[in-house]
Amino acid sequence: MPLLLSRSDLSRLATNDDELDSAIDAVESSVTQCQAGDRAQTVFAGLDLANGDELAAQLVSLASGPATLRVFPNRVKEARPNASLGVQLDGTTGAVDSMIALDDFNVLRTSVPAAVGVRHLAPADAATLTVLGSGVQARSHVRTIRRVMPGLRHLKVWSPTRESRTAFGASLRTRLGDDVHVSVAASIDEAVAGADVITAAGRYSLGESAVPDPEAVRPGALLISMTGAGGNLLKRGARLAVPTTRRPELVAFGFASGFIGDAPPPVPADALQLADVITGKVPARGSHTDTIVFELAMPYQWDVPILAWIRAWADKQRLGTAFNFSG
Repeated sequence: MPLLLSRSDLSRLATNDDELDSAIDAVESSVTQCQAGDRAQTVFAGLDLANGDELAAQLVSLASGPATLRVFPNRVKEARPNASLGVQLDGTTGAVDSMIALDDFNVLRTSVPAAVGVRHLAPADAATLTVLGSGVQARSHVRTIRRVMPGLRHLKVWSPTRESRTAFGASLRTRLGDDVHVSVAASIDEAVAGADVITAAGRYSLGESAVPDPEAVRPGALLISMTGAGGNLLKRGARLAVPTTRRPELVAFGFASGFIGDAPPPVPADALQLADVITGKVPARGSHTDTIVFELAMPYQWDVPILAWIRAWADKQRLGTAFNFSG
């Protein structure tokens, strides 16, 4: 029978950083499986609502097994109860396997893949992480990237509003204690100076540069982008990296708001594929001064492994409520 997993059922998973390791491993495995030929399809779209918000949804199917449907509000800053939902489906019959509250997990579909990229693309012995942003994305990126940066010693924070970045820095100091030095930068250039890893976790418009002056980024750094935010670095010789060129086939794609208006462009032939680095086919860098932009601004199959990770944890804890809406 299908299983209903509420936010309260999943509260311990949502706050346990140690559990993130298995989510990162699951997404990494999914990257290599898709690169090896596991065919995926997706519908990724958003529709305007009467109040001016946007209702977004992604449907993903994998040839190897399950399918998922994720529904979430877009263009919304405040919390929206009962608005973020994940549905795990049987990949053969389409029957509902589970319905999962994603209030605390929707953000993981970007922060977990970002961590997979950092695990394999960051400079050796990376010690300094810069976070550009102070919202839910930024907070989640700190949680996941910290899991794959064992040498992290300095965390630098910047966001456009002084009050927001100051508050974010204070909350990080409380959370991280003496293990990591947290500093709040007054400018983007100050924030990225000397950083080994930079994550553009703020809400940037598509194609808007996260770091206006590319000279501020040290040679050999890794920039994580979710919106094409590293284009000016690429123009100055940085290497573009993507999870895999075997992205899900787009059955339908587009947002009414124009947030994503056109189909994503093809990946350049010389792009570095993270899957090839993971499997040892190619090295991440030819030199320690090679700068990499890891781009996540395309529809991928992340929902499938993340929802499966949530369901597996709930099964182990014997949580959730069985239901039968066809009975």
